[in-house]
Amino acid sequence: MPRRSFDTWVYHVYNRWFDKMNIFKNKSDFQRFYEIFLFNLELEVFSELKVISYSFLPNHFHLIIFNPGVELSLLMWRLQNAYAKYFNLKYERKWPLFEWRFRAKLIDDDQYLYQAISYVNLNAKKHKIVQDIKDYPWTSYHQIMNGTWWDYLSTGLQIESLQKFADIEIQDFEY
Repeated sequence: MPRRSFDTWVYHVYNRWFDKMNIFKNKSDFQRFYEIFLFNLELEVFSELKVISYSFLPNHFHLIIFNPGVELSLLMWRLQNAYAKYFNLKYERKWPLFEWRFRAKLIDDDQYLYQAISYVNLNAKKHKIVQDIKDYPWTSYHQIMNGTWWDYLSTGLQIESLQKFADIEIQDFEY
């Protein structure tokens, strides 16, 4: 199957684990996924790609990414393939890990961007993993609210603009 191509734009990228199983079984699994993610973002081919928000949950993940026409499909393949190899080796299994290649929904206006940022960052609360999102480490919520941005978590938008997401109610998006 050929790779999908993506125009320069902002996308809500997500995927869930095969059969909705939990593939982050402990802190080291979350940490490994995060490290693979960061490693790939440091590669030259992805240097212009910007991550606006992320959250990793026990059975799925969300990313909001500004894609300046780079190989978003390649990034997702590298991330998912590397983690699947790690997980299958660690837990001695052979079956697929992800339900799909990945999904990517175009974010084409500012209001939807803020809603998506809210949805992604507060997703652990929505799924009742935590009562207070401040207690959940695997989200960009902390970096946005504290202003402790790393290089990948920026798009040229003002931090104050991104902090508006805290004022928007979580909405259920249809995917």
